[in-house]
Amino acid sequence: MQQLLEVEELVINDSFSNYCFQSNEEDIKFWKEYLSIHPSEKEKIEEAKQIVLGLHVMLKQEYPNKEKTKNNVGKAKIIPLYNISSIKKIILAIASVAAVFMVLFILNVTKNNVAHEKNAINQIAGQVESNNELVFTTRYGEKKFITLPDNSTFHLNSGSTLRVDKNFGRDNRNVYLSGEALFDVTHNASLPFIVHTDNYEVKVLGTLFNVKAYPGDKLSETSLLRGRVVITMKNSSRNIVLIPDQKAVIDNTGDSLLVKENRQDILHKTISLLPLSYSTEDSSVIETAWAQNKLEIVNENFAEMKDKLERWYDVKINFKDAEVSKYTFTATFERETIEEALKALQDAYHFNFSINGDEVIISK
Repeated sequence: MQQLLEVEELVINDSFSNYCFQSNEEDIKFWKEYLSIHPSEKEKIEEAKQIVLGLHVMLKQEYPNKEKTKNNVGKAKIIPLYNISSIKKIILAIASVAAVFMVLFILNVTKNNVAHEKNAINQIAGQVESNNELVFTTRYGEKKFITLPDNSTFHLNSGSTLRVDKNFGRDNRNVYLSGEALFDVTHNASLPFIVHTDNYEVKVLGTLFNVKAYPGDKLSETSLLRGRVVITMKNSSRNIVLIPDQKAVIDNTGDSLLVKENRQDILHKTISLLPLSYSTEDSSVIETAWAQNKLEIVNENFAEMKDKLERWYDVKINFKDAEVSKYTFTATFERETIEEALKALQDAYHFNFSINGDEVIISK
């Protein structure tokens, strides 16, 4: 399970340094989101920030001017979540200053953790333009962090596609999602930000929320961390308003409720309003754990986990025995391979598995 970054790890994180010096808007947004998801980390963030700024003064190192790093409005920008190349220069400079030997010792202790962290973050591919739309896609096993022209940001989970309307930022802020994304939306009262999915749309002004709407999944979810969103079901005037720490779970398996709306019979999908779930280990939000590179499984059987594991590890899973598919698990994975994850699950139930390339066969 991923641990939250310690002070020493934050100090040698290039993205965090950019946040401290307010020199990169994508990094500023990332760490603001980090604090939104982990408010208990505020004191640690402040402590690390003071160290970074103090080292800057000690080494008399000049950071890039913020004005030179502003986004070019009108273009979406995709970035890796972390990059440690430039921070190595700082480490080398620190090594040459006798007064900071103790700091260097701390950095050396944690350098292996940083290497693991870098490997855990997916590198970012480019976007595709189609019919004057921006189209962002992720393969299985891949994630992206993207800044839109209005400075709204989103994490795109694996196996997902997000299309951005060609007039985005001019007369609308419409995006079209197939899969899962965590949005942090810039406030604009005159242009609501609307996420369209197959069965519903989510309308916001400025907020932090997660939408999970994979085609073929039994359930779709919209989870709200900050602000307010309005969910509107398609082919219906039915609206659901979410408040922070609440999620709407929509059953996609069938239309189960017949009601009268505008003198017409409308079939409603079953919708449940539930509180968000929090990890007992670090109080993080389980619904958005994937954006922190954690795969959370809570009381799910193998059959329910199948699509999630396939998207996360870019594999194809087949069950040779129906009984095995009913085994139920609760687990958290971060850096584990699919083989390591399955071996960990064997501690709860006895089953066998074999891996041949990207195919996984599970049996009794």
